[in-house]
Amino acid sequence: MVESKKTLALMLFAGPYGKQDADHMCRIAESALKRGYGVRIFLYGDGVHAQMNGQNPLSFLNIGEYLTKLNEMGAEIKSCVRCSTARGYKEGEFDELLDRYPSSKAIDAVKIYTLYSFIDMIRECDRIMTFGGI
Repeated sequence: MVESKKTLALMLFAGPYGKQDADHMCRIAESALKRGYGVRIFLYGDGVHAQMNGQNPLSFLNIGEYLTKLNEMGAEIKSCVRCSTARGYKEGEFDELLDRYPSSKAIDAVKIYTLYSFIDMIRECDRIMTFGGI
């Protein structure tokens, strides 16, 4: 009998530096990846600021760099297109080739995507954790 990989969905609703929600989410994601879990992250509301290019926090963990590391480890990371548009990250129409909305302001590790991908994530994952509200 083949066992399928368990998948963890992590949703970030808070900005990256107001509290430690983003920090905790990233550390849990890293731990899950190291234990063989699939990890899917969705940034929503002010959580989309975690995708900002060029973050330079002086005394905090750099969440943008951490998300890039998590993506390199195998995490799938998406950001809500409506929230990203409202906060100035989305720069154009959906790119079928890249399978994302374009943004020079967001790190490459994060795909700006429709809210439907959030619903798919909830349906497909074994466990869901939220950080920063809701």
